[in-house]
Amino acid sequence: MNFLITLLIAFIGGKLGLKLKIPAGAMIGALVLVAILNITTSMAHLPQEYKVLTQIVTGAFIGARINKSDILGLKEVIKPAILIVSCMAVMNFILGYILYKNSDMDIATALFSTAPGGMMDMTLIAHELKADSAKVVMFQLIRLVSVIGMIPLILKSLIRFKEGENFLQEGKIIKDKKENNKKTLENTTLTLIIGFISGWLGMVSGIPAGALSFSMIGVGVFNIILDKGYMSVGLRHIIQMLGGALIGSKIEVSDIIGVKEMVPLVGIVIIGFTIMNLLIGTIVYKSTNFNMATSLFSSAPGGVADISIIASEMGADTPKVAVIQLVRLVSIVSFYPILIQIITKFFV
Repeated sequence: MNFLITLLIAFIGGKLGLKLKIPAGAMIGALVLVAILNITTSMAHLPQEYKVLTQIVTGAFIGARINKSDILGLKEVIKPAILIVSCMAVMNFILGYILYKNSDMDIATALFSTAPGGMMDMTLIAHELKADSAKVVMFQLIRLVSVIGMIPLILKSLIRFKEGENFLQEGKIIKDKKENNKKTLENTTLTLIIGFISGWLGMVSGIPAGALSFSMIGVGVFNIILDKGYMSVGLRHIIQMLGGALIGSKIEVSDIIGVKEMVPLVGIVIIGFTIMNLLIGTIVYKSTNFNMATSLFSSAPGGVADISIIASEMGADTPKVAVIQLVRLVSIVSFYPILIQIITKFFV
């Protein structure tokens, strides 16, 4: 009964978050209401199998966004992509170490809090690896809000200063021309089947976050070969609600008290992400033939869709930005959990 109540509260919270247009509203809304339920009544409950289910479906959603054009586009952007992911990894570990030294966070929580991956992906993986998911989601939300809300304003000023007033171009949002043909129950079912088979293999492999990363890779390969990977926006929102409920069900009063003490570090995180974006963007600009807008937006640690849409309105080469952002997301989800687990052993 508590399980069904938790899911109902998550659904209501997710719908409310979407209606209020909160960044990642489906996840944040579900997380907040389920957390309130747990703090006030201790009724929030989700079984262990639910965590694996959420990771598998999340991985399948990411994999369904990988298509053949992304692979073909890698030829042109592979060097900048490797440069950006490598620099982000270094900056992530520096910023994470600063959090670790200036708070009571353990090293795993600090590194996941500053990891430039998807908020839901990083929080779910952090939860699996026993990091403090309540703090991770708070700092990941700060990153998301600062990237979407602040960084475009800074980049706009920089681009205008560097490339003149005529930097704005008629941008077009990338859309899959075959999207309408792919909106079928058959393709969604096939995507989920491939995701569950791959995710199960990842789970039994014992690899950190194997359910999520294997599901992502399996569905990605499926979509590249057959172009039939599909998960609707509505299903994405449901996935986010599931993830938010999982995290919210673990939040207790002590977590809220701990978050209050982290307020001074919020400024450090925002400044850190901004400096990271500007520094890596400048390195890419100096070492490639990308213009300033493309370099800076390719280096922005935000969501793939959000950054691509904003980039298209500000004169960047949107296809290049989208491919590099996708490479960043896939690389971080695949390799960060392993790296963080290795690093954590040195701080025990």
